Amino acid sequence: MIGTTDRPEFARNVLTRDAGFEDFREHLNALFYPAQVRPLARGAAGRGELRGVRTENLTVGLVRFGQDTSVVPEGTSAHYQVNVVLRGKVVAASADRQSIGVPGTAGVFTPERGHRLLHCAAGTEHVGVKIRRRLVDDELAALLGRPAAYPLEFDLAFGLTSPAGRSWYNTLHLLIDELDQGGLIGAAPMRERYERLLVGGLLLGHRHNHTAVLTGDAPGGPARPAAVRAVVDLIQARPEDPYTLGELARVAGVSGRRLQEAFREHVGVAPMAYLAGVRLDRVHVDLRAGAAPVTEAARHWGFTHLGRFSAAYRERFAERPSQTLAGARAVPRS
Repeated sequence: MIGTTDRPEFARNVLTRDAGFEDFREHLNALFYPAQVRPLARGAAGRGELRGVRTENLTVGLVRFGQDTSVVPEGTSAHYQVNVVLRGKVVAASADRQSIGVPGTAGVFTPERGHRLLHCAAGTEHVGVKIRRRLVDDELAALLGRPAAYPLEFDLAFGLTSPAGRSWYNTLHLLIDELDQGGLIGAAPMRERYERLLVGGLLLGHRHNHTAVLTGDAPGGPARPAAVRAVVDLIQARPEDPYTLGELARVAGVSGRRLQEAFREHVGVAPMAYLAGVRLDRVHVDLRAGAAPVTEAARHWGFTHLGRFSAAYRERFAERPSQTLAGARAVPRS
């Protein structure tokens, strides 16, 4: 059983111990992401703790919550996040999905969907692992033998008591110990080997929408993957066009129902939801670059109902479109 008996020590990387809430919040934001960190009970006076270390590709931290707390990170689009619960309970959400983390489990969150820790109970301990998106996507491409045809989407809950889950956690523990002690891992090539071992274990040990291809267990004949690829390629090339499900089905050469089934099987979402996600990502890129006002960017990429667009954008990126644009304009340009 994974729990406090085998928690990583981070002996040389204690950031704050027995900390009041404001001190705890400041250190948590500095280590991981800027976030809305709020106490959920008035008058609580529990003391928190944070230990952690950062590399070019990873941020790993042991977090102990001194009181009931919610954490809503901002700007998660460049990283995957894995939270390993060692003690207590964490209620988490990602887009429209929710999970309850207890010892022996982890939550795995993808960049596009973001994540929210709705309730971290007082005394809860977890190890947070923030992984650079490029490293994960590169490792997936290496395992597939080609770039992924559609975005990686992990299942939310990762059980760590299975042989694969336990092996992955042992790899994480080894990586933390090596980072804490220094030595050979201080050399960049050796450190990257450890990081890729951790990421490869996650891709092979935890289920996601590319698992069937990686394991050779993809069901059905070649027609369904080909249909999915045709629609994905079309959407990626021209997401701003006003598609209907029927039009996408004609491109795929299958019925609308069959296309929906294939997308849910191979991509993890329905084709129209995938289209909306690609459009949101394109708007996000434009706003981060300060390339256009919000309304112009949204309409350019195919959004006609600005209210629904704004709500979907905030759900995906944990901030309003205007906040993304304001952040871009605040960055000095040469």
